[in-house]
Amino acid sequence: MQALTAPPAWATKAKRTLDAVRAAVAAGTKRTFTMHWTEDAVRNLLLELAGDKCWYCETLIVRADITVDHYRPKSEVLDVPGHPGYWWLAYDVSNYRIACRHCNSGGARYNGVREGRAKGSQFPLVGGTRARTSADDLDREQPLLLDPAHHSDPDLLGFDSAGYARRSNTPYSQAEAKRGLCRADETIRILALNDSHLVPLRSRLMREVTVLARYGDKTDIQQLIDDKVGPKAPYSSAAAMALALQRACDRPAAAPTPAATTPTPAAVDPARFRVDLQDLLEHLDPDDLKAGITLTGRHEKKAHQAVLNHEGHIKVLGRPWRTPTTAARAATGSNKIDGWDFWRLTIAGVEQTLAEFRARHFPPPAPA
Repeated sequence: MQALTAPPAWATKAKRTLDAVRAAVAAGTKRTFTMHWTEDAVRNLLLELAGDKCWYCETLIVRADITVDHYRPKSEVLDVPGHPGYWWLAYDVSNYRIACRHCNSGGARYNGVREGRAKGSQFPLVGGTRARTSADDLDREQPLLLDPAHHSDPDLLGFDSAGYARRSNTPYSQAEAKRGLCRADETIRILALNDSHLVPLRSRLMREVTVLARYGDKTDIQQLIDDKVGPKAPYSSAAAMALALQRACDRPAAAPTPAATTPTPAAVDPARFRVDLQDLLEHLDPDDLKAGITLTGRHEKKAHQAVLNHEGHIKVLGRPWRTPTTAARAATGSNKIDGWDFWRLTIAGVEQTLAEFRARHFPPPAPA
């Protein structure tokens, strides 16, 4: 994206508009953004990169307006009072992403119920220092929302065999552990990447790719596979994951080691147990987990309920989440809840928060 160059005529026109916006900012008057980003001169450049599909959910955009989204919002930042928006990036093509209407503006539904707030003017950080002026260093920001144009962010998103988007096996960053947040889970929640239309489409595509991959190296079959996993194909990330899994299954099994040794217990990941429940499952009754452990929470005088299963997933409104905080935010619609303090469970007749349960088994380190 940094190497993407706007056409000279468009860039000249956009600069004049940005200069007017800059003058308005300096004078404290109303800013007017002319929508140059909707013009074909720039939009076509973006479409060449990944085709006519949304860069966030990978849905093909057919017979609908193709929206150019500002990754860093131009005129305001939701939930950040007083922030003027990243107005100086309004005409920077490296800040543009192709988005469908649902990801950009909302409207996705699950079982007929509206879900996901959409990206809109949201731009939360998981760490770092927020830029507020054109002189600030954007590299000091650590965005929470995954950026489809960032070289490493797409690798944080994976898919299970049922077509659900989820966190890949990439370890959590220090910023995620410090905040108790998972960037992938929060992106899935805010953009509704597991809405009731997307999941079955991904699942069917993954089954198709799996079946095709079993035919081996036949040229016509390989062409069909290439069409489905190519960067411009809808849901190509899920298709590529299904292909990789099938090819891994087709490889010959490794020869067993001659001498079996007692396996070393897996070390507790201090980053992971700050974000999800995986390391705490061994401290819960397996039979209870198999049946599902009820979690409860209250927000604004309303009770909410979820179920924790043996995989460490928290099921809320029929949807699995891997992290307590995102599960709590999905249940309440609030972006400010800490799920470890929100959810409560009862063990041996004693009710406690997930934070209290975690502290019992993983006490915080003593101050130096």
